[in-house]
Amino acid sequence: MRSKKMKTKELLRKYAVGKRDFSRMEFRDCDLSWKDLREINLSNSDLSISILEGIDLTAANLIATNLSRSDLTAANLYQANLCNADLRIADLRGAELGYASLLGADLRGASLVGADLSNAIMPDGTVMPNRTIISHRQEIFFRV
Repeated sequence: MRSKKMKTKELLRKYAVGKRDFSRMEFRDCDLSWKDLREINLSNSDLSISILEGIDLTAANLIATNLSRSDLTAANLYQANLCNADLRIADLRGAELGYASLLGADLRGASLVGADLSNAIMPDGTVMPNRTIISHRQEIFFRV
């Protein structure tokens, strides 16, 4: 099934009135910086090359979502489901990923400096210890 295009204004309007399912949508190259989109379903959607700085995606469903080359600095992804997400070359500096599931996600080239990965499930199934904050640039090659 092909992705359906939607403008960010429409997404925000529908989210504000209670809609949460935006799966299989295309938002490529959008700006949702500092928006509160907790518990949204963006599974199988395309948000590649987007500016998502400071976005609140707490407990969001981001299964198989394309977030490649997106700016997710300081994003809140606490308890988000990022299984099989494409996070190649994504900027996750300072992101909150505590208790997030990254099982099968592609993090090649992603920047995770300052990211909090406490209790996150990594792409290979490893559960990170509590208080795990990436303190320096390191390559993550957990693609399964």
